[in-house]
Amino acid sequence: EVGGEKHKPFNAAEAADSLQSYVEEHPGFAAGSLGWVIVGAILFVTAVVVLIFSELRVVLVVRDQDFRRTLRAGGYMEATELVSELEVKEANSQAARPYIVQGVVVALFFAVICVLKPFCNVLDIIGLPSRSCFITVLFAALVAAVTVTTLIMGVCWSCTRSWAALVLITIGLSGQILCMSGNPFLVVVWGLGSGLLFLAYFVLGAEHSALPEYMHQSIGPLTASMDPLEWKRAANASAQAGLEDFKAVSHIIPGGNALVESASKALEEDKEAEASAARSRKRPSAAV
Repeated sequence: EVGGEKHKPFNAAEAADSLQSYVEEHPGFAAGSLGWVIVGAILFVTAVVVLIFSELRVVLVVRDQDFRRTLRAGGYMEATELVSELEVKEANSQAARPYIVQGVVVALFFAVICVLKPFCNVLDIIGLPSRSCFITVLFAALVAAVTVTTLIMGVCWSCTRSWAALVLITIGLSGQILCMSGNPFLVVVWGLGSGLLFLAYFVLGAEHSALPEYMHQSIGPLTASMDPLEWKRAANASAQAGLEDFKAVSHIIPGGNALVESASKALEEDKEAEASAARSRKRPSAAV
């Protein structure tokens, strides 16, 4: 007896009967719950596929850059105009990467919420406390989004940046283990510790080149700008890189060449509009 009220022990058989009766009385409940789960699963799988594709692309670019750096150090390669053009294309291909990673985290967050939301309704139906269920779902979704993202990134980078991959995998695995404990205090400690570790290794470590290489291995651009103009530049650069890749196979696709020409024209017009806007913003300050 707690607070003057008697609480019956949980009975699994009675809970199952209550749930079955509710489903029979409300036929739309099962379909609605399944719909939430399906939407969450589709969003989850899509986010994972996008992240893997994005990270593998950056990994391949970084491996090529490492190879060229080794050749230059050994005197087997010189900087040429073709190499400079290649480096510009590589930079364009990575421009949208920070925004993709952040978008994937957000997508995974909402995907897990969609999958777990029906369970809060089930708890209410079978008579278990459900007031804090949605808060628990939010915490679980946040931890799951971060840990899944870091684990996938760690696996993708394991063959190229082993120490950086170890940091990412450590963050992901520790989060998965502590989240399963169900202890909010441990989850908060993990969040603070993981944030500090990520900041120290990938942000602060990158600013101190005097440190040993294993203490600040770079895995490509991670910092996203809050300036909408930078978002547009990143989108244009990524589109330009994608267009360059598409050109290589456009000849085998019906109408591919026409599509490439239209996309190239649109990108050029957008660049001209951006340059014109930049010039117009400078004129008032020049006049003053």
